[in-house]
Amino acid sequence: MSSKRSALTFLLPILLVAFIIQSCGDNSTNFREIEYTPPEPYDINNAVSDSTTEDGLTIYVIEEGYGKSGVVSRDQLRVRYTGRTEDGEVFESTYRNGNSTPGILRNLTPNPMTSPQGRRINPLVDGFRRGLLGMVEGEKRKLIIPPELGYGTVDEEPAEGSLENKTLYFDVELVEILN
Repeated sequence: MSSKRSALTFLLPILLVAFIIQSCGDNSTNFREIEYTPPEPYDINNAVSDSTTEDGLTIYVIEEGYGKSGVVSRDQLRVRYTGRTEDGEVFESTYRNGNSTPGILRNLTPNPMTSPQGRRINPLVDGFRRGLLGMVEGEKRKLIIPPELGYGTVDEEPAEGSLENKTLYFDVELVEILN
């Protein structure tokens, strides 16, 4: 019994030191921080056409597509996009860490949906969702979304990093209609 106790007395401090050294690392984790790497914003001066809805959604067609039918609310899409604030700060993009893999959008309706796996799929921001409708494959658009069609408005000063009270600018390329 005494040899077991002396082995434990010897191993316990070693294990404790190893644990402390491991926990004092460089604070890195296996989680890779997202770095947005989008191309330059679309230039609206070269737009093919533009329109503004009564409630303030502005759509610039930057490049016409080659598809035959336009997006409807039941479609699922593969898109490349970048969302920026008025000062040019990127808050969301499919251009991440040097990759430009298109994202898949599954709910273009104004209501939440349930996936076949039972997961809730929330609708997109209303202005973004509406700005996608009618697009054809290969088309590029710039969407300018007022706060009321984005993340809404608040009476008090929004929290830092909040997108409330902000006009949103989205550059969108429709890669493919999936269904």
